[in-house]
Amino acid sequence: MISRRLAACAALAVLALSPAAFAQAPAGAFASDVSQTVKVKQGALKGTVKDAIAYHLGIPYAAAPVGELRWKPPAAGPRWSGERDASAPGASCQAEEDCLFLNVVRPAGAKAGDKLPVMVWIHGGAYVIGTSMGAFGGDTEGTNFAKRGIVHVSLNYRLGRAGWFAHPALTREGPTGNYGMMDQVAALQWVRDNIAAFGGDPANVTIYGESAGGVSVHYLMLAPQAKGLFAKAIGQSSFARHVPEPLAKAEAKGVQAAKAAGVEGEDAAAAAALRKLPLASLPYTGGFVGRAGPILDGTYITGGIAQGYAAGRQAKVPLMIGGNSNEASLFRPQPALLDSLPETARAAVSSAFDPEGTGDKARIVHALQTAQLITEPDRNLARLHAGAGQPTWLYYFSYVPPSKAAQKPYGAAHTDEIRFVFGAPRAGFAPEDLPLSGAMNELWANFAKTGAPGAAWPKFLPGETSVEFGNDGVQVRREHLKARLDLVEAMQPK
Repeated sequence: MISRRLAACAALAVLALSPAAFAQAPAGAFASDVSQTVKVKQGALKGTVKDAIAYHLGIPYAAAPVGELRWKPPAAGPRWSGERDASAPGASCQAEEDCLFLNVVRPAGAKAGDKLPVMVWIHGGAYVIGTSMGAFGGDTEGTNFAKRGIVHVSLNYRLGRAGWFAHPALTREGPTGNYGMMDQVAALQWVRDNIAAFGGDPANVTIYGESAGGVSVHYLMLAPQAKGLFAKAIGQSSFARHVPEPLAKAEAKGVQAAKAAGVEGEDAAAAAALRKLPLASLPYTGGFVGRAGPILDGTYITGGIAQGYAAGRQAKVPLMIGGNSNEASLFRPQPALLDSLPETARAAVSSAFDPEGTGDKARIVHALQTAQLITEPDRNLARLHAGAGQPTWLYYFSYVPPSKAAQKPYGAAHTDEIRFVFGAPRAGFAPEDLPLSGAMNELWANFAKTGAPGAAWPKFLPGETSVEFGNDGVQVRREHLKARLDLVEAMQPK
């Protein structure tokens, strides 16, 4: 009973993000009078240099997925003669369909043959909003990673109806539903084929992402189509028990949306009619979360994340995984959940999540939802991956800036770690925040370079060891939060 109620709690959560939170980083932030040209397979790219960092932005890694190419696997990117301007980011996929662009940021002196490590960032946003360079203060372009000798790539992928949509008429054409994931694979193939021109090593690529981007990392770990395209992976707040939507259910939703837009049938004529519609004419039903996302298509996605890892289907590469102490902060808290539980279950939850006996129902539910959605699934995945003999590191981010303590009484919110990982200079850090940000940026860079964050951060096994990034610095923990995670594990639907 309690597991069903907790599952319902997760299903009812509504993510309180606004599109403005993902506004594209301003092009002026990268303006420079110095240019730098790099030749890729499609043609020459003229980027800019600022403070010894080179920016090549708005690179089309695939053809515009519009018209007849809507809801098709990404086609080869355009070629051009002369120099293509690469001084500004391309359009975001939450704004336009012609959006399959990526950005490369690197040390200005890097050259072909240097074989610098490569990091590829996959943004979050519930598969509905987001952009490669604009999450929560901007700076996800990777400038600070480039300062550490990394070639950093950030990419757009199709969102919402454009990226995650199924309909029987489309299923008949071939690979279906997960067009955004197909874009991610295509971007990684572009990196494999072109990153050496920027001084990067195509054999030393780390994929990493947060929230929906973290979920994407795990599905790429499980996808045969992505095999060999990366050598390491990082999942941040990655919902590691995510289960894809069954294809039949996704198709039924697609048929419903098509009929609402005036398109009947399941044949080629219906597919053609759908491609002529404005995407906005295909309505959503329900809340923000669950509008779009991975579909069990049987080709790119063949099962849930935890099930895939348990079966040993994941890429055998080093993995970092973790989440924040109050992931539920961006979800509507449901204190009434406690009152709806049987007395014995309520007592067990209160004992594990409120050992001080405060009776603060909101605090308990925030912690409970966080453990159910992120922290326990992270531990489970770490166990599975490390148990398969793969190097695995687990983290827990609980740092709350002293200046934000009153606003964040229950801990670090979903997405809070992003600006610390990137060391985002435009994110409004106070001086006391900088040491932790510098440490995290360095640890992520170390992992990309060597496959390990550093000796101060032990592997998950033995001892189920993790590190906590908190207000007392970086601390090594063993069996962290064991009592509450064991309880949540027992509550998981079997």
